[in-house]
Amino acid sequence: MNLLLKIITQTTLVTALVCVVAGGLFIVPPKISQMHRLEQQRNELMRKIEHKNREIEVLKTKQHRFASDPEFVEYIARQNKRVRPNELVFVFDSDDSK
Repeated sequence: MNLLLKIITQTTLVTALVCVVAGGLFIVPPKISQMHRLEQQRNELMRKIEHKNREIEVLKTKQHRFASDPEFVEYIARQNKRVRPNELVFVFDSDDSK
């Protein structure tokens, strides 16, 4: 009787071990691939955040220059085709249209 109980116990333990290993083989690979996808998404988002932070720094620099540099303000105004009151503007057609 003792031998039968030992065989049943060992068989049960082996079966449980096989079930745990098989379950791990079905669960772990999809989680690993999910982890890689999430790392890629994180890296992409971090890259976008860094890009936006650089844009913010450029805008802050321009904002500071607008507040403190009148020549910069005039330069930007000229780029946007703004003129001073009573200023005469000459517009020439480009030769590219011919």
